[in-house]
Amino acid sequence: MEKEVLENYHNGYNCAQSILKAYAKENNIDEKLILKMATGLGSGMFSKETCGAVSAAIMIMGLKHTNDDPLDRNNTREVFKRIKQFEKEFKEENSSFNCFELKTRYKVDCNNIIRKTACLLQND
Repeated sequence: MEKEVLENYHNGYNCAQSILKAYAKENNIDEKLILKMATGLGSGMFSKETCGAVSAAIMIMGLKHTNDDPLDRNNTREVFKRIKQFEKEFKEENSSFNCFELKTRYKVDCNNIIRKTACLLQND
């Protein structure tokens, strides 16, 4: 998945789209639909806020771990625990979820963010 997400990014997809496109391909999800859904997540939701890679990862974790009953609170708690663990690991590696801070303050390259996020998702 790491190689594919970077190829997607280098082909012009935003951070979120790059990750979701690779995930869609591996999991038989409608690629066109998921790319449309992720359009507004690039560049920190186009307002330099939450990193698109983080947003994509949270969407994927929901798809992977949520059961078919949206009212199942136990399942929801389990999904939230997984997301919190991902967020903890992401923040330990990158210092922030904020797109602007990642690029300016911490000088983190988007290629590294996308690659590391794909790696974290594979370990989830």
